[in-house]
Amino acid sequence: MTNIADLENLALEAFRPPEKLSLSEWADRNAFLSAESSAEGGRWRTLPYQKGIMDAITDPSIEQVTVMKSARVGYTKILNHLIAYHIHQDPCPIMLCQPTLDDCQSYSKDEIAPMLRDTPCLQGLVSNPKAKDGDNTLLKKNFPGGTLQLVGSNSARGFRMVSRRVVLFDETDGYPPSAGTEGDQIKLGIRRTEYYWNRKIVAGSTPTVEDFSRIERLFKDTNQQRYFVPCPECNHFQYLKWDNMKWIDNDPQTASYACESCGVLIPHSKKRWMVERGEWRSTSEGKAKHVGFHIWAAYSYSPNATWANLVEEWLASKDNPEQLRTYINTVLGEVWQDEYESKIGASALMDRAAEATYKQGVPPREALILLAGVDTQDDRLSLSVWGLGRNEEMFLIDRVKIYGAPSRADVWTQLDEVISSPYKNEDGIEMKIEVTAIDTGGHFTDEVYKYSKDRINMGVIAIKGIARLKNDLFLSKPNKIETNSTGKALRRSVLLFSVAVNKIKTHLHRRLKEAEPGMGYLHFYPTITNDYFEELTAEREVRKVKNGYQAERVWMKKSGVRNEALDEMVYAYASLQRLYQIYDRRTIWKQLENRRDNALKKAGKDDLMQNKPVESPYRPPQRQIKKTNTSFVSNW
Repeated sequence: MTNIADLENLALEAFRPPEKLSLSEWADRNAFLSAESSAEGGRWRTLPYQKGIMDAITDPSIEQVTVMKSARVGYTKILNHLIAYHIHQDPCPIMLCQPTLDDCQSYSKDEIAPMLRDTPCLQGLVSNPKAKDGDNTLLKKNFPGGTLQLVGSNSARGFRMVSRRVVLFDETDGYPPSAGTEGDQIKLGIRRTEYYWNRKIVAGSTPTVEDFSRIERLFKDTNQQRYFVPCPECNHFQYLKWDNMKWIDNDPQTASYACESCGVLIPHSKKRWMVERGEWRSTSEGKAKHVGFHIWAAYSYSPNATWANLVEEWLASKDNPEQLRTYINTVLGEVWQDEYESKIGASALMDRAAEATYKQGVPPREALILLAGVDTQDDRLSLSVWGLGRNEEMFLIDRVKIYGAPSRADVWTQLDEVISSPYKNEDGIEMKIEVTAIDTGGHFTDEVYKYSKDRINMGVIAIKGIARLKNDLFLSKPNKIETNSTGKALRRSVLLFSVAVNKIKTHLHRRLKEAEPGMGYLHFYPTITNDYFEELTAEREVRKVKNGYQAERVWMKKSGVRNEALDEMVYAYASLQRLYQIYDRRTIWKQLENRRDNALKKAGKDDLMQNKPVESPYRPPQRQIKKTNTSFVSNW
């Protein structure tokens, strides 16, 4: 028979606040894995590397948590348990942001619904979805003391007029640049927490491209914790790096990890021993209330994440750029350093130049036409002469600097001598520079205008670099920039061409990474200096935020390094685009080969001919030259 004291104790027990538990403690006591979303259903067990992440999320001294991760590390389950923790242990308003509304619906069906069904302590806390009270929908679930709202990052509406104590961001690198026209989703979500002293912001994602990855940007603001594990041989603590993964003769089954201290090869069978004794350590200072974690598949207990499996996946993807990018992002949890990234160091290009078999100023037989790009500086003109062959194979032929302020007439006279003097190729055939593109930027725009206007028949064009052109072109059509008193363009006006410099830089930087001569390959004569390659690799493409949230790619120059060689190469490529405007690019290379072979025949060097002349199927160049008032290839 129950006495009054027992009844009083039972009554008081109902008002007892729940025991204060960390997220990992709560999950180990209460969480279950559903069969629909897990390889093995049943009770949850926190893995050693998951514990630090989970407990940081419920640490009252920490406000923001960022997780840069690979796949197969259980991050989605951590989010699930965090939501369940707040439904059961610490009710409050929660917002979870997924890349799209479709992702929200899938997450609600595949993760939230099974979790609510299979976790005993959550029974009855969220109403039945079949009820008509509207408290349990796909995108919104109410529970005593709080609510869970799922929003898509592509919808501005989900971020308006709400206040949330906990905001969770999943797969942030899959978000579009803006939530409608409202701006960056991370900032919008954080703004929803401003009224809470105990707010919590959690973001996690596999990264994408360096400088464009949201999760990388967030991670760099943190203390950048990594999971250090001991070596079974020397007990040295280290975090696992892909570079230390070793194998023999492309056999994944020989995969092991080389200790960075003693060099012993650690077999995969020791991984769990190491992970169970590991600990999170900061590798940067970061912000006081913002902690970050990096974790990748080498730590995972997944049967598909053995070291042998990781090596096998690497060997299958390493020769395919797209597959390799996926591997770097989803297995290593690292950002992809895209093709544009000037990882093509000056020393590597010097090695390429050393292999060249032609000399400075002597175009090889494969070079069918000479083009030049001129950069204007306050005290000189700097130009590069490039030879172009079939399939746009490019050969640096010469580099010339003309010293003196471009305001002086003698500087331009010297430029006349350079672009009008022929080069003799390796067969003794004379070749002239047929198009010269000169930059109008800087302090000598008028001088460039006058020079190009007077030498249009020499193939000189004035260019202006801009970030992007309509229709994604490399070079615009010429614009007449001189007008009469009524604003009408003069018949013999200066012609100005706009050049999509960012697009060309990206295009040519990819070609710098080509390993074998052939289509698009860039050659350099062997006596070129290292300074030239320092200039050629002086810029890299980076992410720039426009209008406060919209990301775009721009080229930025490294501090203290000149970039004239890169600009000159870009302008020379713009010269090629000018030829494409006038002549049919489908037949231009055949015609250039015919011209070369005719010159060889005329010089009595028939044995060097590679192509016999054929009738040209393309439009007569005379008519095109007349139309554009040019004659720089009238000998075609």
